[in-house]
Amino acid sequence: MERIDYILDFCKELGKQMIVSGANIERVNMTIERICHAYGLHDVTCANLSTRISISAKDEQKHYASRQTDVPPQALNLERLKKLNNLSFVVTEQLPEESTLPGLLKEVKSNDFPWWVIMIGYIVAMAMLARMFNAYPAEILIVELNTLILFGISRLLTRVHINKIITNAVSMLVCSLIAMAFYQLHFIENFYVVIITNAFFLIPGIPMVNCARNLLCGNEMNGIIDLLKVLLEVTSIVAGLAAAYALLGSKLDNSLLEPAIEQLNARRENMNQFVSSIELVVLTLLASAGFSIVFNIQWKDLPFAAAGGMIVRIFYILFQLALPDYRFVFVALAAFFAALYSEILAITKKEPSTLFLYPSIVPLIPGDLFFYVALGLVWQNHLLKDYGPSLVLSLVGISLGFVLCSTIVHYVRKFKFLRKTTDETK
Repeated sequence: MERIDYILDFCKELGKQMIVSGANIERVNMTIERICHAYGLHDVTCANLSTRISISAKDEQKHYASRQTDVPPQALNLERLKKLNNLSFVVTEQLPEESTLPGLLKEVKSNDFPWWVIMIGYIVAMAMLARMFNAYPAEILIVELNTLILFGISRLLTRVHINKIITNAVSMLVCSLIAMAFYQLHFIENFYVVIITNAFFLIPGIPMVNCARNLLCGNEMNGIIDLLKVLLEVTSIVAGLAAAYALLGSKLDNSLLEPAIEQLNARRENMNQFVSSIELVVLTLLASAGFSIVFNIQWKDLPFAAAGGMIVRIFYILFQLALPDYRFVFVALAAFFAALYSEILAITKKEPSTLFLYPSIVPLIPGDLFFYVALGLVWQNHLLKDYGPSLVLSLVGISLGFVLCSTIVHYVRKFKFLRKTTDETK
């Protein structure tokens, strides 16, 4: 094998594993280009998508080579992403022998939490989200019951490699049937608070945000593919709910849809009477900690990741109070501070910013709005379709906040580099 073959094989596998672990396409492209240039390759081309890696390059002897491979479904593991990112910097700095590169990648082992720790993370996160929706104790109890069942279904269907769309439909069918059954038994007052909270277990929140970010950052093709995947996955969740309605059609009238959601919204609008802003901040801290465990962020980084969600919630509340009629603006500002917090920690701790960004945006992910809009489209309900503009404004605002912060950080780094170069020349 030529040296270029070893380098591109390494880049191909590294890029694939980074995408699976949760890296965005921009980061993967930059990493591959940096490694190729470090080894003297030129004419490097990256045409990567979230579903496929495609790279090509030439060496000093003008030998051309290319590599392509499919990317399996994403399984967020930010600890592994951190180690893959660290490996990429070690390779570019030390330039080990090309033939040893595959061995270096095989040595990357992430300290994954055992399944029961991940389950506890889900339990904590779902309980906190339910309380944020102002769920009552009985409803939180059913949310937790559903969380255990959803976790079991997810592990079972993942082992047999069932498509995500089928997994979502089956999971939401079971979740909805349980919530509706306890509603009919008068154990809970509102089954939609249970269903919407548990939907966050299934809704692809991170890909939803990333697809909007890609559309704004010039990765239109990848953004469109991710958007279609998100739409299909959310539609499958709604399909599971619709199937539960069909099974209980004789006992549960579809006319309960609007009143249940209106009651839930009324609870949230009156949240200040029941849940103080301080409590909401604490709930967000615990929810972000729970999701950090789910994302496999290890103990030494977990406090910083969880604190990010709390800080973003504080800014979100402050901006919302100051600009209540401008959702786009206060969401964008909150997203900006989420990205800024992540970039600061990435610089000080020398870790990838994604490690702290994903838990920080937990308060911003508009999963409930996406669920409402999908319900409105399926049932042709104009009241629910009206949530569409709020959903779009939220996604665009989050993406714009990310892009604005990334742009500023990029030029600050560039200015420091140019200044350092000038000083060394003098």
